[in-house]
Amino acid sequence: MRTNRHQYFLDLALRCAHQGTCLRRNFGAIIVDQYNTIVSTGYTGAPRQQKDCTEIQRCWRKEHNIPSGSNYERCRSVHAEMNALIQAGKQARGCILYLAGYDVETEDLTKIWPCFLCSKMLVNSSVMKIVMRTGPAEYIEMDPEALYQMRSREALGEDED
Repeated sequence: MRTNRHQYFLDLALRCAHQGTCLRRNFGAIIVDQYNTIVSTGYTGAPRQQKDCTEIQRCWRKEHNIPSGSNYERCRSVHAEMNALIQAGKQARGCILYLAGYDVETEDLTKIWPCFLCSKMLVNSSVMKIVMRTGPAEYIEMDPEALYQMRSREALGEDED
């Protein structure tokens, strides 16, 4: 059975996530232009030529019970969104970023939202829209500026006024 284009690119993003080297959660990102051509891909992993958590067989954040969504500066990995944006450069303008991920221990799909830092990068890259997998056949579409506003309020403790 043929899937719609969002589902197709989310399936590819999930495949990219399986290349990730995080011991907690892995994500994959696909940037697609207006012609449905893949501009770039990215997955969770250490910077080039650096040892990743699978190589050293430990995760500092996991060992210190750092909750999800906090203290990303204490993580070896570069986020999938960042890696895809770095690869795309200016070609990301006007594109859609697809994002999918899974929990490494359970293999369950992860409901994901780009972090505050990634949301800032998505706005500055001029990505038109983000499509995030929320279930096997479910997804949510979001404007990068709306995502940034949401993450900004969370990160800075601001009210929604």
